[in-house]
Amino acid sequence: MGDGSCSLHRKDTAMRLLQGNISTRFKVIYGVFFLIIISSTVWLSYLSSKGSMEDQLRSTNTALLNLIQQKIEMMLKEIDTNTINFIQEPDVEFFLNGKYANDELRLNYFRILNARFKTLMFTNNNISSFYLYSLANKSLLTDATFSDESSFYDMAWHEAFVSMKGYQQWLDTRKVMEFTSGVQIEKNMVTLVRSYPLISMPQFRKGAIVVNVAESTISNLIQDVDQQRAGQTLVINDQGTIISSQNKNQLFHSLDTIVGAPKMSDLQDNGYITQYTKNGSYTTFYLTSAYNGWKYISIVPDPEMNRPLEIVRNLLLAVTGGMFLLAIVLVFAVSNWTFRPLELFFRSVAGKKSVRSGDLTYMETFFKQMMSDNELLQKQMHESLPALKWRLIMSLLMGDKTNYERMRPYFEMLGMDLYDNQFVVFVIELDRMQEADFTPRDIYLFTYAISNVAEELVGGVCKGTSVELSDGRVAVIMSFESQDDQGNQIHALQVADLVKDYVANHFKQTVTVGVGSPYLHLDGIQSSYQEALSALKYKLIMGDNTVVSIDDIAGSNHNEKFYRITGLIDSIVNLVRDTDKAKLRTQLDKTFHEVVAGNMPPELIKQMCIQIIMKSIKVISEKGMEIKEFLDPKENIYNRIDSCVKVEELKSYMSGFLHQLIVRTEEKRLSKGHHDTIEQVLQYLEEHYMDSDLSLNLLAAQFELSVPYLSKLFKETTETNFMDCLIGIRMEKSKELLRDSKLKINTVAESVGYNNPQSFIRIFKKYTGYTPGEFRENLKKGEDMKNGEWENR
Repeated sequence: MGDGSCSLHRKDTAMRLLQGNISTRFKVIYGVFFLIIISSTVWLSYLSSKGSMEDQLRSTNTALLNLIQQKIEMMLKEIDTNTINFIQEPDVEFFLNGKYANDELRLNYFRILNARFKTLMFTNNNISSFYLYSLANKSLLTDATFSDESSFYDMAWHEAFVSMKGYQQWLDTRKVMEFTSGVQIEKNMVTLVRSYPLISMPQFRKGAIVVNVAESTISNLIQDVDQQRAGQTLVINDQGTIISSQNKNQLFHSLDTIVGAPKMSDLQDNGYITQYTKNGSYTTFYLTSAYNGWKYISIVPDPEMNRPLEIVRNLLLAVTGGMFLLAIVLVFAVSNWTFRPLELFFRSVAGKKSVRSGDLTYMETFFKQMMSDNELLQKQMHESLPALKWRLIMSLLMGDKTNYERMRPYFEMLGMDLYDNQFVVFVIELDRMQEADFTPRDIYLFTYAISNVAEELVGGVCKGTSVELSDGRVAVIMSFESQDDQGNQIHALQVADLVKDYVANHFKQTVTVGVGSPYLHLDGIQSSYQEALSALKYKLIMGDNTVVSIDDIAGSNHNEKFYRITGLIDSIVNLVRDTDKAKLRTQLDKTFHEVVAGNMPPELIKQMCIQIIMKSIKVISEKGMEIKEFLDPKENIYNRIDSCVKVEELKSYMSGFLHQLIVRTEEKRLSKGHHDTIEQVLQYLEEHYMDSDLSLNLLAAQFELSVPYLSKLFKETTETNFMDCLIGIRMEKSKELLRDSKLKINTVAESVGYNNPQSFIRIFKKYTGYTPGEFRENLKKGEDMKNGEWENR
């Protein structure tokens, strides 16, 4: 008995020791394991999210800077548009051309211009002041004064106007002395100088309009956005001089004087750059304006910019500590619960009865659930691969600021087999989507099928991938093993032709393909993609079912071509003025043939069409016609022209619009009756034509009408101007007086209202083709011939 008891006691002791050792080891091992797992997971999560968060921070700062640029340029373009509309007013043209018959007429126009000045400044309160500069008279007119060029208080802009090669230019911030309520105040101004006429070479300019905008207006727009983050935002010119800043002490200084600012040579195009100084590191975001060449830069201290990262890091550390404490608690609880079956097992081994047999069944349930979750995760991963592939390709095409080398490992995982260099992008676009009434589902199916076909055809030549875009487009990326730019470009064009032909033969649809240039590295994919989109725009010229390479449209001097067709534009406008429909159609055909043969960019062709319409509307309005009676208020001319995808469609629209304009003009002209007021004016001219001081101003005062209204009324009723009508009356009266051979030429001139006989002789010859003396001789010869005939009879 003693030996048996000792044996049992030794077994119980061994069991407790074995159980204690296993439980302790479990707690220690799993405690360390959870610590490593939690720490590694949190740290890897932080590292993986750090890059994306840094990109998001940079994207946010870039977006804010983009917002500042858009708000400022929207304001500047609005001012520019108002200036264009203002400078085309007839009153403005009279001043800039310097054509005034007398001082009274000039003062009358000055009053009208003064009212227009106030209206413009009331309409756009961002305009601080502006001047009209007449090159013919060397004089300037503002809303408050008229002055000669030599005595005007602000001529600092004149040098830029003389050297200006384009049609308009925004000048950098400058000091301008302005007079407000009789007080001279020096202000910081940004100045717009726009030439007149709007589109003219420097040697044909007749004047300019100069618009001053307070620099504080720009800085206030910056401040509205800049309140959302730390750092400061500046506007600089291409030499690095500060144009606008919330700190006015920084104006007119170089960018080098700003703490943390990079060198001007480092700011190329758009992007960001980090600068390390003894005061810390700074990140500078910069954008270059395509509108006026200014650079918008934002200098942000890195500690301020990275503060959200610090908050996330501290939060993750706190979460790590909490999760570790929770894991320890769970390890102790689970270990105590888990080892209860082991305790029963050891008791059974020790000779005791076992308790319930189902204590470990939860482990089976747990593993089944884990296997089920794993299968579900793999299924979700497989379903998400196309979306991940699409996002990765779009990042390459759109040029997202990312680490391209970090993207390469994902290519194979997402089924993208690409070489390491030589990339070409071409874009495929479905033709006639609107005409064919495709539904969104139809477009999706076509683009999906075309994308698969393109990938297969590319695979026969090189390596590549494709992705469906919106609006019936497919982008294809090709990569080549060799670094032969010319050969690779030819291969890309051949594949594009194969895709085009395949779609035409099998899908019974047509596509247009734009092909970009080859680039050596991944970051060139964006440039090739943008070139392919630019080439697609030439579908307007080349038509559907074509392949357009960027090489087909590069290198042309489009400005020279535009100047060459300016005469054709004026010819079209003159035919609209003359309401000649037959010649108009021929001239339109000639103009569009020349722009297509000259390979002019689609944007420039559409701009030309808009100019033809605007000038045609203007010449019709000069005849006294109300344009609102001709135009459909529901139709937006700009959107209609921009929606045209073919040159023939554009020409058809222009022909129809101008033809309708002429038809309506002729109908309006036929429907007009004689105006009672003009009848009285014509009667007055018949009775007072001999008054030498007879003028439009005198008539307006006589009949209590404004000069512009009387002039417009005269044109609408008689389809001629006042002066031509008066000359016609005087010349007919002078013909009657010249029949009396006793009257001298001087007497005849005075009798019809000319104090200067030379002026009378010159006008008479221009009107009849003869001098008064020659006319009288012809009358005499005619009478002699009649008398001879009577004598013969």
